[in-house]
Amino acid sequence: MTQAEEQMFQHVYKQYQVPLYRYLARRTGNDSDAADLAQETFVRMYEKRVQPETAKAWLFKTGYHLFVDQWRKKRRSVHVPLESIPDMPVLDISPEGAAVGAELRMEIRQALNELKPRDRQVLLMLIQRGLSYKEIAEHIGVTENAIKTLVHRARKRMRELMEAR
Repeated sequence: MTQAEEQMFQHVYKQYQVPLYRYLARRTGNDSDAADLAQETFVRMYEKRVQPETAKAWLFKTGYHLFVDQWRKKRRSVHVPLESIPDMPVLDISPEGAAVGAELRMEIRQALNELKPRDRQVLLMLIQRGLSYKEIAEHIGVTENAIKTLVHRARKRMRELMEAR
Protein backbone atom coordinates (compact mmCIF):
# COMPACT_ATOMS: atom_id res chain seq x y z
CA MET A 1 0.00 0.00 0.00
CA THR A 2 1.37 3.40 -0.91
CA GLN A 3 1.83 6.12 1.64
CA ALA A 4 -1.12 8.08 0.17
CA GLU A 5 -3.36 5.00 0.41
CA GLU A 6 -2.19 4.43 3.96
CA GLN A 7 -3.03 8.02 4.91
CA MET A 8 -6.49 7.71 3.31
CA PHE A 9 -7.11 4.51 5.24
CA GLN A 10 -6.06 6.22 8.48
CA HIS A 11 -8.40 9.13 7.72
CA VAL A 12 -11.36 6.81 7.02
CA TYR A 13 -10.53 4.75 10.12
CA LYS A 14 -10.50 7.82 12.37
CA GLN A 15 -13.71 9.12 10.82
CA TYR A 16 -15.79 5.93 11.01
CA GLN A 17 -14.28 3.86 13.82
CA VAL A 18 -16.66 5.11 16.53
CA PRO A 19 -19.85 5.22 14.41
CA LEU A 20 -19.23 1.69 13.10
CA TYR A 21 -18.49 0.39 16.58
CA ARG A 22 -21.68 1.97 17.97
CA TYR A 23 -23.73 0.53 15.11
CA LEU A 24 -22.34 -2.96 15.73
CA ALA A 25 -22.72 -2.62 19.51
CA ARG A 26 -26.43 -1.91 19.03
CA ARG A 27 -26.70 -4.97 16.79
CA THR A 28 -24.75 -7.38 18.99
CA GLY A 29 -25.61 -6.04 22.43
CA ASN A 30 -22.04 -6.90 23.40
CA ASP A 31 -19.08 -4.49 23.46
CA SER A 32 -16.48 -7.19 22.90
CA ASP A 33 -18.26 -8.68 19.88
CA ALA A 34 -18.82 -5.20 18.45
CA ALA A 35 -15.13 -4.35 18.80
CA ASP A 36 -14.12 -7.64 17.13
CA LEU A 37 -16.55 -7.13 14.26
CA ALA A 38 -15.43 -3.52 13.74
CA GLN A 39 -11.81 -4.60 13.69
CA GLU A 40 -12.54 -7.37 11.17
CA THR A 41 -14.45 -4.89 9.02
CA PHE A 42 -11.52 -2.48 8.91
CA VAL A 43 -9.08 -5.32 8.20
CA ARG A 44 -11.18 -6.32 5.19
CA MET A 45 -11.38 -2.71 4.06
CA TYR A 46 -7.59 -2.43 4.30
CA GLU A 47 -7.10 -5.67 2.35
CA LYS A 48 -9.57 -4.68 -0.39
CA ARG A 49 -8.32 -1.09 -0.58
CA VAL A 50 -11.79 0.42 -0.60
CA GLN A 51 -11.92 3.95 -1.95
CA PRO A 52 -12.74 6.74 0.55
CA GLU A 53 -15.76 7.87 -1.50
CA THR A 54 -17.53 4.53 -0.94
CA ALA A 55 -15.99 3.72 2.44
CA LYS A 56 -18.93 4.59 4.71
CA ALA A 57 -21.48 2.49 2.85
CA TRP A 58 -18.98 -0.33 2.38
CA LEU A 59 -18.01 -0.38 6.07
CA PHE A 60 -21.57 -0.51 7.38
CA LYS A 61 -22.66 -3.08 4.80
CA THR A 62 -19.66 -5.31 5.51
CA GLY A 63 -20.05 -4.87 9.27
CA TYR A 64 -23.68 -5.89 9.00
CA HIS A 65 -22.82 -9.00 6.97
CA LEU A 66 -20.14 -9.99 9.48
CA PHE A 67 -22.68 -9.54 12.29
CA VAL A 68 -25.19 -11.78 10.49
CA ASP A 69 -22.53 -14.46 9.92
CA GLN A 70 -21.57 -14.36 13.60
CA TRP A 71 -25.21 -14.53 14.68
CA ARG A 72 -25.81 -17.57 12.46
CA LYS A 73 -22.76 -19.36 13.87
CA LYS A 74 -23.83 -18.67 17.44
CA ARG A 75 -27.37 -19.80 16.69
CA ARG A 76 -26.08 -23.14 15.35
CA SER A 77 -23.68 -23.78 18.22
CA VAL A 78 -24.83 -25.36 21.42
CA HIS A 79 -23.37 -24.28 24.74
CA VAL A 80 -23.35 -27.09 27.25
CA PRO A 81 -23.16 -25.90 30.85
CA LEU A 82 -20.85 -27.96 33.03
CA GLU A 83 -23.69 -28.77 35.39
CA SER A 84 -25.61 -30.60 32.67
CA ILE A 85 -22.87 -33.17 32.07
CA PRO A 86 -23.73 -36.23 34.15
CA ASP A 87 -21.40 -37.57 36.79
CA MET A 88 -19.57 -40.73 35.84
CA PRO A 89 -19.63 -43.67 38.23
CA VAL A 90 -16.54 -44.09 40.37
CA LEU A 91 -15.64 -47.58 41.56
CA ASP A 92 -13.22 -46.60 44.32
CA ILE A 93 -15.39 -45.39 47.21
CA SER A 94 -12.55 -44.42 49.53
CA PRO A 95 -12.22 -40.69 50.31
CA GLU A 96 -9.07 -40.52 48.17
CA GLY A 97 -10.76 -42.39 45.31
CA ALA A 98 -13.81 -40.15 45.48
CA ALA A 99 -11.60 -37.05 45.35
CA VAL A 100 -9.69 -38.41 42.35
CA GLY A 101 -12.99 -39.27 40.63
CA ALA A 102 -14.38 -35.79 41.25
CA GLU A 103 -11.18 -34.23 39.93
CA LEU A 104 -11.29 -36.44 36.82
CA ARG A 105 -14.92 -35.49 36.15
CA MET A 106 -14.03 -31.80 36.40
CA GLU A 107 -11.10 -32.24 34.00
CA ILE A 108 -13.37 -34.03 31.51
CA ARG A 109 -15.93 -31.24 31.76
CA GLN A 110 -13.26 -28.61 31.24
CA ALA A 111 -11.84 -30.48 28.25
CA LEU A 112 -15.33 -30.77 26.75
CA ASN A 113 -15.80 -27.03 27.08
CA GLU A 114 -12.49 -26.44 25.28
CA LEU A 115 -13.76 -28.33 22.22
CA LYS A 116 -15.30 -26.47 19.33
CA PRO A 117 -19.04 -26.13 19.98
CA ARG A 118 -19.99 -28.41 17.11
CA ASP A 119 -17.52 -31.13 18.23
CA ARG A 120 -18.84 -30.93 21.78
CA GLN A 121 -22.41 -31.13 20.52
CA VAL A 122 -21.73 -34.21 18.40
CA LEU A 123 -19.86 -36.02 21.19
CA LEU A 124 -22.56 -35.33 23.75
CA MET A 125 -25.31 -36.42 21.35
CA LEU A 126 -23.43 -39.67 20.78
CA ILE A 127 -22.36 -40.42 24.36
CA GLN A 128 -24.93 -38.72 26.58
CA ARG A 129 -28.05 -39.13 24.46
CA GLY A 130 -26.99 -42.38 22.83
CA LEU A 131 -27.96 -41.24 19.33
CA SER A 132 -26.67 -43.10 16.29
CA TYR A 133 -24.46 -41.46 13.67
CA LYS A 134 -27.45 -41.40 11.33
CA GLU A 135 -29.69 -39.68 13.91
CA ILE A 136 -27.03 -37.08 14.68
CA ALA A 137 -26.52 -36.45 10.95
CA GLU A 138 -30.24 -35.88 10.44
CA HIS A 139 -30.43 -33.57 13.46
CA ILE A 140 -27.47 -31.42 12.40
CA GLY A 141 -28.15 -31.60 8.66
CA VAL A 142 -24.95 -33.20 7.39
CA THR A 143 -24.03 -36.63 6.03
CA GLU A 144 -23.41 -39.65 8.22
CA ASN A 145 -19.80 -39.76 7.00
CA ALA A 146 -19.34 -36.14 8.09
CA ILE A 147 -20.54 -37.10 11.58
CA LYS A 148 -18.08 -40.02 11.70
CA THR A 149 -15.30 -37.61 10.80
CA LEU A 150 -16.45 -35.06 13.40
CA VAL A 151 -16.63 -37.75 16.11
CA HIS A 152 -13.18 -39.05 15.22
CA ARG A 153 -11.64 -35.57 15.36
CA ALA A 154 -13.49 -34.66 18.55
CA ARG A 155 -12.34 -37.84 20.30
CA LYS A 156 -8.77 -37.24 19.15
CA ARG A 157 -8.90 -33.65 20.46
CA MET A 158 -10.36 -34.85 23.78
CA ARG A 159 -7.47 -37.33 24.14
CA GLU A 160 -4.98 -34.53 23.46
CA LEU A 161 -6.65 -32.23 25.98
CA MET A 162 -6.80 -34.94 28.65
CA GLU A 163 -3.16 -35.96 28.09
CA ALA A 164 -2.12 -32.32 28.44
CA ARG A 165 -3.73 -32.25 31.88
